[in-house]
Amino acid sequence: MISLTKVGWNYEGVNSQQPATGNAVYRLYNPNSGEHFYTLSSYEKDSLVKAGWRYEQIAFYSDPAKHTAIYRLFNPNAKGKQISHFYTSSSAERDSLVKIGWRYEQISWYGL
Repeated sequence: MISLTKVGWNYEGVNSQQPATGNAVYRLYNPNSGEHFYTLSSYEKDSLVKAGWRYEQIAFYSDPAKHTAIYRLFNPNAKGKQISHFYTSSSAERDSLVKIGWRYEQISWYGL
C-alpha cells in the first residue's frame, strides 16, 4: 500500500497548498458504506453527489510531471461495508489484485 503522505496527502485529508500546476483530486464519502473515493473528474464527483455521496472538498493535487501513477481498482464482489475501491502506486499490487478478480479502472492521479 502506498504512503499517501508521500504523494501529496496530509493527515487531515486536505492539502491546503495548491501547487502552481496540477489538477484537483476530489474526495467523496459514502455514508452507507463508510468508503472514501477519489477522482479527478468533476462529472464523476457531481454524479456521486447526486447518488447520495458527500463531497469532502479537494483532497490534494495531482501532477503528471512527477510520474508517480496512482492506480484505481474496483472490487465487484464487495458487499456491505467492504472496500470496493483501492488505490496503489504499485503495478505489481495492481496486477495481483486483477488476477484475483478486481477490475483495473485507470490511473486516478499522479503523486506530487
